[in-house]
Amino acid sequence: MTIGPDWVVLDTNIWIFGLRRQPEQPACTQVLKHLPQLHVKIPRQVLLELQANLRHEEMREFFRLLHRHPGQTDMRWEQVDLSRIRTYQRLGCKLGDAAVAAHIRAHPPLPTLVPGAK
Repeated sequence: MTIGPDWVVLDTNIWIFGLRRQPEQPACTQVLKHLPQLHVKIPRQVLLELQANLRHEEMREFFRLLHRHPGQTDMRWEQVDLSRIRTYQRLGCKLGDAAVAAHIRAHPPLPTLVPGAK
C-alpha cells in the first residue's frame, strides 16, 4: 500500500467501527491497521463525536493508538468560527461535515517533526 504525504480525515464511524473491530465493517479495522502509513488530521468535530459515542475504555484505546504513531496524526481541539461552518452548510454539507470542512481549512496540519532533523 502506497500513500502519499497528504493528510486525510477519517470519518468518525471509521474510528468507531475500527476500534470496535466490527465484523460487518472489516474495512474500518483495516484502515486503522494502516495508520502508520497515513497522516491523519483529527478535527474537533470528530473528537467530540468520538467522546459522545465511545465508551471510556474505547477512548483510551483511541489515544493509545495515536500515541503509538507520533507524527502521523494532528489532533486539534480549537473551535472554528461559525461563519466558516455556515459557508460549508450553504454548499450542501450537513452540520457535522460542515464543521469538519471548516476546521480543515482554518487549521492546516502541524508540520511533521522528524527526531534528529535540523
